[in-house]
Amino acid sequence: MSGLLTLVLPLLALPAIQACPTKYHNATTACAQVTGNQTVNSFQLYPENADFDTKRCVAYFSVLYNASVAAWNPTTSEIQTIEIPGLSFNPELHSSGVRVDPLDRLSIIIDAGSAFDTGGQNITGDNILVKYDLTKKQVLWQRNLTEVTGGVYGGFQDTAHGPDGTTYALGTFPSSIIRVSPDGSEAVAWYLKTPANHSIHGLSGLVSSPDGKALLVADSSDGQLYRFDTANATASTPVRVPLTSADTIGAALDGVSIPSRYNGTVILVSDNEKGTVVLHSADAKWESAAVIGTVPNAYLADGGSTVTTVQIGGSVYSVTEYFGDAKVAGTLAGNRTEWPLVDITANINGFLADQ
Repeated sequence: MSGLLTLVLPLLALPAIQACPTKYHNATTACAQVTGNQTVNSFQLYPENADFDTKRCVAYFSVLYNASVAAWNPTTSEIQTIEIPGLSFNPELHSSGVRVDPLDRLSIIIDAGSAFDTGGQNITGDNILVKYDLTKKQVLWQRNLTEVTGGVYGGFQDTAHGPDGTTYALGTFPSSIIRVSPDGSEAVAWYLKTPANHSIHGLSGLVSSPDGKALLVADSSDGQLYRFDTANATASTPVRVPLTSADTIGAALDGVSIPSRYNGTVILVSDNEKGTVVLHSADAKWESAAVIGTVPNAYLADGGSTVTTVQIGGSVYSVTEYFGDAKVAGTLAGNRTEWPLVDITANINGFLADQ
């Protein structure tokens, strides 16, 4: 069931050019090809989500415990940190979502970490959508997602975008989707799961459909994929996408991606324990989805969780997070510097070849 709450909040004091973005037309950039397993060397990276910038040829990782973002150049291995003034390095906040939008801006979800630390038992605290200008390298605006529902819905962790730059922010405890206008002036509770039981781990990740007319969303509460039509001011009743070859996607679902190399026919759903579940829709309409295989979590025995996937330079990589690391005294995260990116392109290609 969906519900509608609207909150029009004053924007931060910004120059007009920042408050009213124009359409971004992506220039053609030939990023260097990247193949094979990679290692990102960055102390306390703890990546929870990732996306690739095809204009600047860098990968963005949400730095979970420091509530910041890392930009990694796969060619030079250089890393630059994006800090959010007033939010980064706050021990109560996490950085869980990062995705480039159609207007050449970065959507960043800074969330109240308690929701995930307690499995939804404590969802208090602010969840913020930050819109970052990648050209000027500065924050454009921020929108408090928690205020939209009066704190009833929390656990925000991912975003998807409409063609015009509208942002859809996904919440997990309980399931919700907040729609934010391209300039940040309007935030609407577009979809609310009712009754609002925040102890249920609900929606986990989402992508925009290939035709730009819907959201495709993974639900960890039942292991299913759902389709939300984005044409209306409020979400239509979510439609379950029928699965073939399996009854469910998994039980510990996390990030969702739709790698461009497969022209909208493949969706990857990360399962913290199992690994990367590969879904296929031959016509890219996603009226149904075949579960064609799972790439195992290569680091499960070491305490690693598969959290998302990202296409970098033509290859598709699974991203591993280590939630169980003990914190280094005086810091917000553990003592880890090397972060594996596993090239799963050949696995996906093999599954497709068997169809």
